[in-house]
Amino acid sequence: MASPRPSKPARSGRLTGRFAAGHADANLLIVRRHQDHPDAQRRLSPVETTVLAGARVRPGQDLVDLSQASTLTRAALWTVLPGGSVTTLTPTAAAEHRIRPTPENGHTWGSVWDLTERPLPLPDASVDAVIGRSVLAPLLHPRRMLIDIARVLKPGGRLSVCELLLGQSRPVPLDGLSAHEVAQAERVLAGVRPAAHAFTVPHAVGNARLAGLAQIEYTEETVTVPLVGVAAADAALRTEGPAGESAYQAISRVLGVAFARRYAEAWRSTARRRPLILETPLAYLTMAKPDTTS
Repeated sequence: MASPRPSKPARSGRLTGRFAAGHADANLLIVRRHQDHPDAQRRLSPVETTVLAGARVRPGQDLVDLSQASTLTRAALWTVLPGGSVTTLTPTAAAEHRIRPTPENGHTWGSVWDLTERPLPLPDASVDAVIGRSVLAPLLHPRRMLIDIARVLKPGGRLSVCELLLGQSRPVPLDGLSAHEVAQAERVLAGVRPAAHAFTVPHAVGNARLAGLAQIEYTEETVTVPLVGVAAADAALRTEGPAGESAYQAISRVLGVAFARRYAEAWRSTARRRPLILETPLAYLTMAKPDTTS
């Protein structure tokens, strides 16, 4: 199936195209092409540095950032300019409403790419690299995305992503809660993003090979973040995640308000006594589209 033809490039942040009108899912994604330097340069984070290095990004290249909220776009622009560009695909309000947890879909969270089998709104062999954070893990059908990534990459083009390995995360020990109660809360959070908790590196590697990608490499590491003080603990519990609700809201919805209050107080009590240590396992994956032209 042919992909829609994009509009002419525009300057950073301006709308440049949508899915072609007339389809059932015509308003799921907004396509933007960025070609200007951000207002201010900053030091790259370890994740940005590793992902861009894995993509072998250099000036003059055309990239696609598939991160939620386009979190790698600013860093990538400083690397590809002058002469290059970074394209982002942003879900519309209608798409975000459809992928938020609701009673009708069992409180699960997926991705806009789980809502349609049509290809990304980008031409074949049109980009030098695809980058992203949490691109594959949230997908119920990651092979579909990898096949389409292979389609839009130029021969020899690269995919470089950073994925959360939520299935390897360990619960935070909390004052006043039993191991069973902590496990109950963890099951609720896993239920909000079931695909992400089931994601593994071997699964991703197998799907990448079936999608026709090669030169697959990966590394794993664990990022440790201390939450110091009650305010930091409260913020971690109440910040909205990709599913559109906070951990506190999800636990309150499933286990009840009284349990959620006890859970939150356990975080506060523990934070008053010592820093809460959050350990997040990550995987960096890189791969390439075979160059059959040489």
